[in-house]
Amino acid sequence: MATTSCDVAIVGAGLGGCFLALLLGRRGRHVVVIEQGPSVPSAGADFLKPPGLRVLARHGLADLVGRHGLWRDTVRYYHDGDPIQECRFPDGGFLIRPYRELVELIYTSCAMESVEFWFDAAIDDITMGDGQVEELTLADGRRLRAGVVIGADGTKSAIRRALGIEQRTTPYERLQMRVATVPLSASVAQLNRLYFSSEGWFAYLYPLDRDQARVFVGLPPEDDKEIFQDGIPALLDELKKFVTDSSDAFNSLQAAAWQPIKVSSLRVEAYHRGNAALLGSAAFACHPMTGMGMSYTLRDAEILADVICAAAGDPELLDRLLQARYEPRGHAHRQLIDYGDSLVATFRDPRAYLAAFRSDLHVYGDADLTKPAPPELQLT
Repeated sequence: MATTSCDVAIVGAGLGGCFLALLLGRRGRHVVVIEQGPSVPSAGADFLKPPGLRVLARHGLADLVGRHGLWRDTVRYYHDGDPIQECRFPDGGFLIRPYRELVELIYTSCAMESVEFWFDAAIDDITMGDGQVEELTLADGRRLRAGVVIGADGTKSAIRRALGIEQRTTPYERLQMRVATVPLSASVAQLNRLYFSSEGWFAYLYPLDRDQARVFVGLPPEDDKEIFQDGIPALLDELKKFVTDSSDAFNSLQAAAWQPIKVSSLRVEAYHRGNAALLGSAAFACHPMTGMGMSYTLRDAEILADVICAAAGDPELLDRLLQARYEPRGHAHRQLIDYGDSLVATFRDPRAYLAAFRSDLHVYGDADLTKPAPPELQLT
């Protein structure tokens, strides 16, 4: 088969990959996005916090993504059934929108730009030379050459493996998580509530849209095996011990289909090598208790777009700019991962949890999230 050439190849069509493709396409770059699935991914967080919304606003997308979403400005926290604190979000609060809807909005916006999407496109081989990614070969025989390659292909990133970048994955082994989508009840429609117990359980209930709600349950692994073998009545008996102001949701849990979720933290030794860089959960992963993963990824994509365009096809300049502007994001990511670790380690004890809780990270995120690119990297 013939070889296709492009300016930038992005592996992975999740939020980070689609947003980066849009930013680059708007600036006239020929972008090819490779996605192994048949469409954009559906699994991801449903929240956009103020920092991520500000990134989207800088690119004229805030109204688009917020138009049909749900806006909330408060999360109330409980321990053993009693309220212990509220976290309030300024500037209009945060947005709840199903992950797939959000990604599809960004994906649809790419249709106006010079962006190609190749779905059902599994990578068979990655050719390296002189520290650069030279060519991607797909399982169907197609070949792709790009000046820049972005690995936005998740925690098992093929690009990261090809670059030889070491990772450290740490599963949260003492906390099994499950999620269900259920009909919306009045209490969940009223307020996002996060419940913890001294026994190592938590439950988070929030509206997904005007008809449905998400319910996350976290529990010790030994309890998970016993509870979900015995069935929903055993689960409800445990939830009733510490979930107080959301009891009207219990009836809907009777018919819920609970899906297990594996959650781990991920750290990498570097975010780029030569002409290739990592984005999203290929670069870092933190516990969802932080609620900031998508906001950080949007900011990372913004920085990558500025760097790629400023390099203007010069591989040496690209490498220098990635080192100077993108590698420092690792500090913010490590801080967020450590914060998630501290929340998971302390939620059984309300005093320890409140001492670990940082409203600056929880509401505003890293300070860099509020900033546009420096003048030398801003392009019209």
